[in-house]
Amino acid sequence: MTFSASLNGGIATIVVNGINSTANLRIEGAANLGDQLLALLTDPSTAPVDNAPSYQAYPTDSGIRITTTYGHIDLPWRWVHSIGTTLAA
Repeated sequence: MTFSASLNGGIATIVVNGINSTANLRIEGAANLGDQLLALLTDPSTAPVDNAPSYQAYPTDSGIRITTTYGHIDLPWRWVHSIGTTLAA
């Protein structure tokens, strides 16, 4: 699996490419999501991000789960830095 992200006007899109599938999650109000992901990576005990109703982000055993009204995506720990850096740029 590979992950990529983009930020356009405060709306982030995270794309997951699997062997036979592609999925994406649109995250509104995500201007600070990159910095928030990097903070959770640095210290997983940081309080979960709750930007309701736009999105929530919180650590799991395997990474960070980002939840919106459209669904959720589980971002593995090894991808958090690159996605966080991309969205923070």
